[in-house]
Amino acid sequence: MRAMIVYGRGMDVNIRQLYHECKRQMDEVVLARIMDLSAYVGPDGDRFWHGYRQLKPIDICFVRSLGSGTHEQITRRLSLLEHMEKTGTLVVNPVRAIRTARDKYATMVALAKAGLPVPPSYVTEMAHWAYRKTGHLKQVVYKPIMGSLGFGSMKFDNKDMAFNAYMTLERTGQPLLIQEYIGREENQPIRDVRAFVIGDKVVAAMERTAQPGQWKTNIDQGAKPRAIKLTGELENLALKAAQTLGLVYAGIDILQTKEKPIILEANATPNWQSIQAVSKQNIARQITKHMSRTHQRKQRNRVDSNSNTISYRA
Repeated sequence: MRAMIVYGRGMDVNIRQLYHECKRQMDEVVLARIMDLSAYVGPDGDRFWHGYRQLKPIDICFVRSLGSGTHEQITRRLSLLEHMEKTGTLVVNPVRAIRTARDKYATMVALAKAGLPVPPSYVTEMAHWAYRKTGHLKQVVYKPIMGSLGFGSMKFDNKDMAFNAYMTLERTGQPLLIQEYIGREENQPIRDVRAFVIGDKVVAAMERTAQPGQWKTNIDQGAKPRAIKLTGELENLALKAAQTLGLVYAGIDILQTKEKPIILEANATPNWQSIQAVSKQNIARQITKHMSRTHQRKQRNRVDSNSNTISYRA
């Protein structure tokens, strides 16, 4: 079995762990920056290159990052991964799922249409329309549509302060995604839940508590993790969210309010260092094992399908 791990401009500890687990479980592993991948399509077939080296057929491609770039560059990278899917490579997460989960607007639409609870969200490109919407809400949160790790997200209690930020964002060509800030219990630390889904299981979960005086619960923003066991309701919600988005593995962020739980985010390329540390689970090993079994099952199904085909000759 041949695997490839695709990443952006640099590697991190998650990629290194995934690489070591692939080395343990598979015959060959290729580490590739996504911008170093090239492809050919024509009447004589499909071919792919990593740098100057033509790639042998890849069984499983783990996508850890699309990297930074222009809209055209990102589109080309996604299309190349879709090209690989069409030639039989098992891409994880699937390209369509990555497209949806990477876009917070598309994520909210998909989850809401599936009947799953999401924060009230408003999206526009015009600062004045965002300002008008903000005036109807007590507190709002602006989120970059393509952002991650909480970077760039802003919370506003004052609509005029928000407007100043909206105008700057509009001038730089950034869409405006604003959400109603869901109230937390007064005098209580701000916290939420990260559920790590692999296949049809939540393999680990943690509660994330923001730093005193802060509202962001991202670990990269200083929040503190604690391992927890999810209730049946939260576990089912996390699994349904991942399934709705078509994610094989995912980090699903959930806020438990007095009324009901709400899905805040779905991450198609989640980091797992913090949840692995508190849960004592080897996340990279579980992902690679799951994908190995999935690939083997598909191979068996293909063989069974071919063996059941009856051919007739004149």
